[in-house]
Amino acid sequence: MTSIVIYATKKGSTELYAKTFAEKRDYQIFEYTQAPPEELASAEKIFYFGSVYAGNVLGLDELKKKISTSQLITIISVGLTSKNDQEKLDEIHNGIMKIFPEAKMFHLRGRLEKEQLKLPEKLIVKMISKASKKKAAHEKLNIEEAIEKVADVGSVDYINLEELEIIK
Repeated sequence: MTSIVIYATKKGSTELYAKTFAEKRDYQIFEYTQAPPEELASAEKIFYFGSVYAGNVLGLDELKKKISTSQLITIISVGLTSKNDQEKLDEIHNGIMKIFPEAKMFHLRGRLEKEQLKLPEKLIVKMISKASKKKAAHEKLNIEEAIEKVADVGSVDYINLEELEIIK
């Protein structure tokens, strides 16, 4: 079975996971805007690593247009949402299922550095952090705590390459 890895990232966490995954399995890898149509068409299995922004996985709509329904697809979302934030994970998974109902899904946590953010993103981080700080500790989602840390310390890093082993 021919397998390839495609990734869509803005800040680099997803790329690191995708490249590590592809290298360990000796799969070809492409950034989602650079994947040659013939490679996509000939792949029987696609592992798609996509960054999560506002609850949506980057590039899924474009991917849907480029592949056939007979291809097996595994979508690995990467973001600050933790496995403890079930409501947020459900939001991500539901968004994936609307586009790829047959996909296998995994979620990995990434990293975020304040210095990489553009001004609108910095404002959103500041706004979420400010709102989160008003909540009691037991009411906060892990993602809110992570965003607070980005606002206060400048970065968070939850990358765990060992988690790639569960993806088949």
